[in-house]
Amino acid sequence: MGGVAPPPSTLSLGDSLSQTISQSSQITTLLDCLPSTSAPALHSPDLSRGSLPHADVKAFVRNFSLPHSPRRAPLGPNDRIMIVLPTGPENALALLALATYHTCAPVNASCTAAELLDDARRLNAKAVVTTREAEARLELRALQKALDCEVVFVEPRTAGRCGIFDMAVLGAEQMQVEGPPSRLHGLEDRSLILHTSGTSGKKKVVPYTLLSLIVGTCAVVESWDLRSSDVNLNMMPLFHVGGIVRNLLAPMFSGGSAIMCAGFDAIAFWTLSQQLHATWYYAAPTIHHAILTSKPESIVPSRDLRIRMICNAAGGLLPSLAVELQGTFQAVILPSYGMTECMPIASPYKLTASTVPAVPAYPAALISPSATPRISNARFPPHKTGAICVRGLPTFRGYELSPDPSVPLDTSAFTSEGWFDSGDMGHVDEDGYLFITGRSKEIINKGGEVISPFEVEEAVVSAAKRYVKTTLAFAIEHDVLQETIGVVIVPVPGKPRIGLGQLQDLLRAGKPLRIKLATRLGIGSLSDSVPAFHRHFEADVPDNQASLSEPIRCSRVTFDIPFVEHELLSIHDVHDVAVRCREDGSPEAFVSVASGFDSSELKTTISDLLPGYAIPDPLHVLPGKLRRSDSGAIDFAAMEDEVARANASTMSEQALLVRDIIGNLLTADVGKINGDSDFFLLGGNSLLLGKLAYQIRKESGVSIPVATLFSHSTVKGIAALMDASDSKQGGFSRMHSRNQSETTLVGGGRRTIPGACHSQNQSDATLLSHGFDRSYVSKRARSQTHPLSLIIQAIPFIFFYPLKAALTWTVLLLILAVLAPHVNGSFWERILSLLAAIIAGRLTTRIVSPISAILFKWLVIGKYRPGKYRVWSGYYLRYWIVNQALRISGRGIFSMHPSLEILYYRLLGARIGKGVRISKHARLGEYDLLTFSDGCVVDKALIRGFCVEREGFFTLDRISIGKYATVNTYTQISPGAVVPDGSVFGPHASSYDASAPESFAAYNNSMIPEPNLLLKLFVAWPVMFLVYFVSYIPWFTAVWFMMYETTILKGNLNALESVVDWFATPERVYFHALSRVVRALITPLLRLALGILVKRIFGLNKATSIYSQPTQIAILRRYINSHTLSLSVLRSAFSILGTHYEAVSVVYRAMGAKIGRRVYWPGSGIFCLDPEFLEIGDDVVFGSRSQIFTTDGVGSAKVIVGNGAMIADRVVLLPGVKIGKFTVMGSGALGLRDTEYKDGSTWLGKDCLDDGSNKDLSRDTITPFGRAFYQRKAPFFVYPYALILAINLFITALSATYWSISAVAAAQVLRRIDLHNSKQVTEIYRPSWFRPAIIYGLIGLCFVIVLNIQAILAILWVIATKWIVIGRRRDGQYAWDTSSYCQRWQLHLVLSRFVYKGYGNGGVLGPSREVHISCGLMTEPDLVQLGDNVSLDDCSVVAHINSRGNFALNSLEIGNGCAMRAGSRLLSGASMEDSSMLCEHTLLTSGDVADAGTVYSGVARKTDRGPLG
Repeated sequence: MGGVAPPPSTLSLGDSLSQTISQSSQITTLLDCLPSTSAPALHSPDLSRGSLPHADVKAFVRNFSLPHSPRRAPLGPNDRIMIVLPTGPENALALLALATYHTCAPVNASCTAAELLDDARRLNAKAVVTTREAEARLELRALQKALDCEVVFVEPRTAGRCGIFDMAVLGAEQMQVEGPPSRLHGLEDRSLILHTSGTSGKKKVVPYTLLSLIVGTCAVVESWDLRSSDVNLNMMPLFHVGGIVRNLLAPMFSGGSAIMCAGFDAIAFWTLSQQLHATWYYAAPTIHHAILTSKPESIVPSRDLRIRMICNAAGGLLPSLAVELQGTFQAVILPSYGMTECMPIASPYKLTASTVPAVPAYPAALISPSATPRISNARFPPHKTGAICVRGLPTFRGYELSPDPSVPLDTSAFTSEGWFDSGDMGHVDEDGYLFITGRSKEIINKGGEVISPFEVEEAVVSAAKRYVKTTLAFAIEHDVLQETIGVVIVPVPGKPRIGLGQLQDLLRAGKPLRIKLATRLGIGSLSDSVPAFHRHFEADVPDNQASLSEPIRCSRVTFDIPFVEHELLSIHDVHDVAVRCREDGSPEAFVSVASGFDSSELKTTISDLLPGYAIPDPLHVLPGKLRRSDSGAIDFAAMEDEVARANASTMSEQALLVRDIIGNLLTADVGKINGDSDFFLLGGNSLLLGKLAYQIRKESGVSIPVATLFSHSTVKGIAALMDASDSKQGGFSRMHSRNQSETTLVGGGRRTIPGACHSQNQSDATLLSHGFDRSYVSKRARSQTHPLSLIIQAIPFIFFYPLKAALTWTVLLLILAVLAPHVNGSFWERILSLLAAIIAGRLTTRIVSPISAILFKWLVIGKYRPGKYRVWSGYYLRYWIVNQALRISGRGIFSMHPSLEILYYRLLGARIGKGVRISKHARLGEYDLLTFSDGCVVDKALIRGFCVEREGFFTLDRISIGKYATVNTYTQISPGAVVPDGSVFGPHASSYDASAPESFAAYNNSMIPEPNLLLKLFVAWPVMFLVYFVSYIPWFTAVWFMMYETTILKGNLNALESVVDWFATPERVYFHALSRVVRALITPLLRLALGILVKRIFGLNKATSIYSQPTQIAILRRYINSHTLSLSVLRSAFSILGTHYEAVSVVYRAMGAKIGRRVYWPGSGIFCLDPEFLEIGDDVVFGSRSQIFTTDGVGSAKVIVGNGAMIADRVVLLPGVKIGKFTVMGSGALGLRDTEYKDGSTWLGKDCLDDGSNKDLSRDTITPFGRAFYQRKAPFFVYPYALILAINLFITALSATYWSISAVAAAQVLRRIDLHNSKQVTEIYRPSWFRPAIIYGLIGLCFVIVLNIQAILAILWVIATKWIVIGRRRDGQYAWDTSSYCQRWQLHLVLSRFVYKGYGNGGVLGPSREVHISCGLMTEPDLVQLGDNVSLDDCSVVAHINSRGNFALNSLEIGNGCAMRAGSRLLSGASMEDSSMLCEHTLLTSGDVADAGTVYSGVARKTDRGPLG
């Protein structure tokens, strides 16, 4: 809409706009006010969704038609439509569309069912537009029946531009009618209905004509000078007039755009403002304050943001807050004035920084308004206070008394001259500024939320009328909220004072009552462990003249047992009473009553006699006399037995089964467990919850996911879940027999895996869920202890690595011998010749080793044959030794460039198409079984044609990755899988999972852009080389000492003899060991320091999005940092500095991250490409192998981890994730992009196990680790950091020296050969074509002997130190601040650096010991019990659980014939029964049990009892 001229002095802006619009033939509907440009109109906070252009908004509104059921007529103009939607782009678009054709009535989406029904009945609503998720909560079917109205569900589209949605009619989804659009509303039609609370406390209905809405919106656009380039950031709800007019309609009318957030989020404000280039926002003072206090240190608003205007809403803007806002944002701070009956009332006209003071020294409004305010007595002089009254558009025309349009509006609030009293008091100054000094109405303005005190009073009196005679609600001054609620309660005479719990239970609606008296009352900090009874206090009312800082005498309440018994006995039909005090201090009563009198009736009666906290709970009602002993004393034990029998009689068979299971698990008295008993309140925990699920499954055959048990944890609730499962299975919930499973497989049946599919060659063992052909596996096979098996296993250990290392040293000696005669004695010639020999030796090995391994593969096994084979068979031994050869040889020179890696895979038989990108961190295997079609992308994933099976088998099968498919990080593709063209898998998935949305392709690291070739060639690569070179200067110094003032050639020896003799001298041996130590100790730390220096010199990156692509400079920074500060660089440095401690925090802070105190870092480190976008709070605990993506193919966004959060192992956090305070991201969890995870919630995979609503979030965040290590609060000596650093330095130096012995030993052996007295020996050194082979043979023999001795000693060292430092592990709790176990375990890990992987470290194996172990992680082998024929392949078997530093050990048991495939995880306390199997990327949670003969696939225990394949 175009601008309008300033109004004449005789008219307000509102009246001027009204005349212009009414006389215009171009503006007759709301649709006429919507632009048709291609510029963005609506943005989503989800940056993966595109913005919705104005043209699309207008097209959607033009074609909008509300569907209806066949039995109801279509809705037309002025029909009332309730909008019950959460704020967001869909809500905004729905409001625009509905206001164009109907009368929309938006209400709070969190309202109760009763409130919605009351509002809808009052308005005579014809339809309710809401979400399907609200159906049960809002009781929509009952509402539909009561009002005979439509209920229309808004169903947002998951892809494409934001805001667009589909609609479905409740109860008529398959038959709904979608006719043509209704008639457009005219200017005099009512397009909006809102509620407001008047002084009476009753809701009043405020109708808006379309003309009033348009005038009010145009007034905002004109007075605020909104432009098409402006972007509004809306975090206000769209059920208040301010949010609708200022944050939705004004941006739409002006051709600008609005970011529609789901609610207020102070952290997200900064991210979205920066990424979507917001230019203004409109919010209440509390929101301004929260925004200022949450400003990230890395953001400078005047530099990083485009905010030009900040508009205040819902209350006066304190001058100090206004000054702080302008100082922070350097923007125009705009006071505004409005109310539900008139929006807006006043604001500065054509506001710019040059015409109106940006921040007045007071909350003021310029009287050039959209409606004409005046002091009610026109003769009042300046600065004289009076009532502020308004008239003229957009002021409303009166309150609605009836939805019938023929009933006149209530205009009693207007004077005869048409003035409406706003209820506010104020005055004007000489310059025409309006000062609002107070309110004449008695409303409470709590942080912008207008609360009627009468509503509060009515709610309290109505709900608690038996206890409360009268009440008075009033406003209390608040430093941030401006006002908060105070309540005075006068109790009913003769009635006991109401208890806190009673009042909370009785208040079903209304506002929360908060008075912050904790400090004066001296209550102190409470935790969840404090019993409910001890949360009641009584206090003396202080004198009304007492100071607000004066303490109030307060103490916990008590009760008198005789008094409680007396009051109970005073009740009619109560014959006898026995009361006792429970362990938590609360009363428990046994009551003998007349028949027909139950405990609930008795509680209702006694509540009139006793304080709420003194009412016995439990209160056991017994029909006969109370049991007494011979002496007349109460026999509580006998009565407990009677209560137990009574409880059992009221429970179903399923409930009794659940009760017995819980009782056995918790060793609790089942007699005291009733249907309402809660598993967690009885003492259960997450570990026992897994065992509960297993016991239920074992006893009843009903499988209930652990996540479901979390939210239905009472005995009745669990029994109901079992009943529901029975009904879904036709009443048959027992496990199928093995014979049934086998019969199912006879026809070769297959189940289609969503997203990916698996070939028919999938192994029988994989396909079986229960049945397994025992006759097939009972055939005799070679044992792992068979001589041939032992010989094959010994070959790689004895020969492969020693011969590879010997090749390097052989070439080094030979090249140095060739160069020695040409060195003229200059030091630089000597040093350069040595460096050339070293480079030649390493280059030769990097070329020869991988090529030799490739040839070895083709010679030994040839082309892999798909099929199923026995472990330890001849084919398996060939397969295994080839894999060892490939692993030990490495990719060598082929790893230097992606194209060389592709060549390497092709040489091994892989079929790779054009444009394929495979990450260097991807783990591939069985290459000639792999097919990568054109354009596919593979990140840090595992793709192998190999998998283990149950009962000692393994399978080889083909894998095909389709064209342009994407496989993301932490994703396993199983043998036999066919990934469809264009599909996306992961992150955190397997080929058994459904494919991910296409937008997830952006999370692949290969999608992150790289700088152009010129920048790489002339900037990046030189800088990276410089860092690498400088980091090796200390090593060069050690080599310099080796070469300084020495000569290699000796007159009586030939060149090779001279080189051997020179290298074997004591000085050379010493400096060789020194150079190894320097390279191990100093080079990693220096490379880290140089990497940080380069990062700081080039600067930190800024967040980007699809709306603001990164510059080449930003891309260059990221590319350099990804190499100079790679995860391997960080790991090398942290292994010296200490992986868990403050030094890691210091490093990340130096890289730009914001890190809190006492963070427990993982031993494996974390991957984070742009640490400057990382914000971690205090006392955060990390598990191992987690990845934090602050940058992806879409852009960069901050990742925030709140105080006290737990990030478990293998967690992936995507950009924009916000992890709340005390939130737990469990093993394998995936934090989705731009998603906030609620404070205190618990997540496993993608499932929420606990929403945290019942957790105490005010408790201290410090962990047991923090208390022990940083506060030194532990009953044992805690190693200081200096000692830890010293141990790390010593072990690193010792390890480097130790592994340098082999080369020194080989040189000493060659030197000891008599070079002159033996003609045969002399021939060894004589130049000949076969001399290199002889030398290599001698060096190789030395290396084989020495390295094997070293390896055996190192393994013995690890085993010995384990038993000395740790001893035998046992199940139990080992928190950092109560036990030294964690500290000793960390010490042992450091001492074990000589070898990082060993065998037989205390594990218990089955008697046959036929076990295939290729376990990626087995941290506590002495707590693992393995049966016979177990196969473990690159999986995690972890017996410890670390819940925010509360460390515990729980044994693991893996039964006979079990299998764990690559990427599967068995967590603390879990177990696998015989012949069970975990497929790729499967998690068996703590305490859970894998049923015998069952296959599990997926994250968070998805069980597949049918054919898997």
